[in-house]
Parts: sequence; structure tokens; C-alpha cells
Amino acid sequence: SDVCSSDWELFMDTVEIKGSNIPFLRRILDSGNVQLKSRGLSKVLEDNVESYEVPKPVLRTTYIDDAMRIVRDEDDNMFVYGRVSKSQEPTDYSGVMADLGVASLLEGFNDAVTKVYL
Repeated sequence: SDVCSSDWELFMDTVEIKGSNIPFLRRILDSGNVQLKSRGLSKVLEDNVESYEVPKPVLRTTYIDDAMRIVRDEDDNMFVYGRVSKSQEPTDYSGVMADLGVASLLEGFNDAVTKVYL
């Protein structure tokens, strides 16, 4: 489809994962030294895999103000984004325990099945 002035054609450049719930992996990912250069990877794939084409999703902004943005994708799916902070700093996950969610899983199982309370 044609891209007009209200459309954004997206390209991933660098991907970082922060705040993983896997304890040993979290330390590595949160170090700031691990990044996936996805644009470079896409170029290698496109140059070497005949059937591969770099995805270029187009998002069209249909409404925007200081607190909310409404966007539609090329399939006309609607996404509503709300601003939760004006900060552009990444979230600090150092105060959130990396626990794989096991405690919450066991608590939910107990509440739904065994119903043993101390």
C-alpha cells in the first residue's frame, strides 16, 4: 500500500530485552551489553535467502493527543496507546524479583484446586 503523511513505515533497528523473569538470563540482558542488531540481520537474510523479504509494516495514526494515540495497521486492526509517563528513560527493573512466576503459579493452583490456607 502507498504510504501517506499520517502513515509510519516501521523498521526495527536494535532490539533490547529488559526485565526478563529468568534470573540468570536477566543479569546478562540487563547489563546493557546485549543487543540484537535486527536491521543488519534482516539485510543478511534478505541478501542470502531468496524467499525472505524484510517486513515493513505500515501503521496509520488516526487520532493523537497528549495522552492517547489510536493507530491502525495495514489489516485495519486498531491499537490504542495511552501515555503512562512523560519520561523517555527505560524502566528500571532492578526492584522487581526475577522469579519465573513460580510463586504466583503455585498460589493460583492452590486457590483453584487444593484450597489449603495457613
